[in-house]
Amino acid sequence: MDALLHVGLFLPLLAGIALLIWPSLGRRLAVAASGVTFLIAAWLFARASGEAYTFQALLLEPIQMYYALRLDGVGLVLWLAVALTTLLAVFIAKVPTRMLGWALLMESGLLGIFAADDLILFYVFFEATLIPSLLMLGLYGGRERLKAAYTFALFTLAGSLPMLAALFAVRYLGGAPSFLYSDLAAHPVSGSVADWVFLGFLVAFAVKTPLFPLHAWLPSFHAENHPSGLADAMGTLYKVGLFAFFKWAIPLAPEGFAQFQGLLLVVAAFSAIYAAWLAFAAKDWKRLLAYGGVSHMGLGALGLFSGNAEGVTGALFLLAASMVYTGGLFLVVGRIAERTETLEIGPVRGIAKSAPALSVLTMFLVMAMIGLPGLSGFPGEFMALLGAWKISPWLTFIAFTAVIAAAAYALTAYQALFQEEQNRVVSDLTPREWAFAVAIVAGVVLAGVYPKMFTQMIHPLSEALAKLLGGGA
Repeated sequence: MDALLHVGLFLPLLAGIALLIWPSLGRRLAVAASGVTFLIAAWLFARASGEAYTFQALLLEPIQMYYALRLDGVGLVLWLAVALTTLLAVFIAKVPTRMLGWALLMESGLLGIFAADDLILFYVFFEATLIPSLLMLGLYGGRERLKAAYTFALFTLAGSLPMLAALFAVRYLGGAPSFLYSDLAAHPVSGSVADWVFLGFLVAFAVKTPLFPLHAWLPSFHAENHPSGLADAMGTLYKVGLFAFFKWAIPLAPEGFAQFQGLLLVVAAFSAIYAAWLAFAAKDWKRLLAYGGVSHMGLGALGLFSGNAEGVTGALFLLAASMVYTGGLFLVVGRIAERTETLEIGPVRGIAKSAPALSVLTMFLVMAMIGLPGLSGFPGEFMALLGAWKISPWLTFIAFTAVIAAAAYALTAYQALFQEEQNRVVSDLTPREWAFAVAIVAGVVLAGVYPKMFTQMIHPLSEALAKLLGGGA
């Protein structure tokens, strides 16, 4: 299985480099590479027996840095979500060939983030993934793309420096013999050092969740990206903050987390309702989905920061599910924008009459986003809110209003585009888009109808974190 682990991790990187050098290789290479990566992720997921897939080799002996991979239940679920969404994105998006190459490079970085078991290796993947994301925005974005790229880079780098300090502090002040997760977790920092270490991680990971007020880069990032939705779907996958809190920040500085837990619960709840309110005011689909994503990650963060097994499992399930349905919505919006030549909400109306299948597909993904039972958005939201309720019923009640708001802003925008008096005739789904629709509907329904397939992989690790925190409270 070691070979499959390495192939799955680096095949997108190699294919992406090939497309950047020889763009004439075209979309077929991108689809083939991402398809093989998805099959590897699915095979590893199906063959999982409760034991993590691991590999370890010493890279830098003076500082005891390892090329160490550990793909446990959580990592497998997230690998599957990343691989599926990337495959669908490169299959459906109409973009320049080199942009597909950048997307594959980004996929490789994301898979590395979820598999790295050495803190420096994680940091390398965490930062390297920024490069293709910035280049897709800067090379292929809209008129304000450079401003959006600058804002994105500024927020990211502002979080990277405290994280780098925390990275070295957690090892050398904790006394761990290496940067391996097992060594660091066996020597967690304590006292006031733990507070500062956790704060260093907090800034970096809050940017990539994102949480208020470090979410400000996200709306312009999505609004200025290529209208196809490819870069937006990959950007949705880059919301790795919840995983990073779960894997690194909380276990390596549990005392620091305990000091900030109450504040983090408040920030998470506020992020959920504040972003939902901003989504109401959004004038275009990309900003609506961007703010909707912030709101959903606020709900996920509320579950994670509850510190109990139900909340943590719900948060990680919601993270994986949102990668697929939010990424899918960005891609569908991209297909609509190609037909209507606008992303604005309002100018084009009533297109369901000429494109009924497109309207049904969009409604399906919107329903997944707002948490309709039976679809993939519901189990994660429910478990996250259940876990949060055990810690703070009032905060949970406040955050739940974001779920109600999601139905209101998403369905209002949907109605304006599809159901009002028709003023534009557009084409319905093409054969390629039908294939996309079948694949994403199958994934969303499977996760909604049989969530146990995924939660049984996540829950044991959530219980371990809850035990570390003394049950969560």
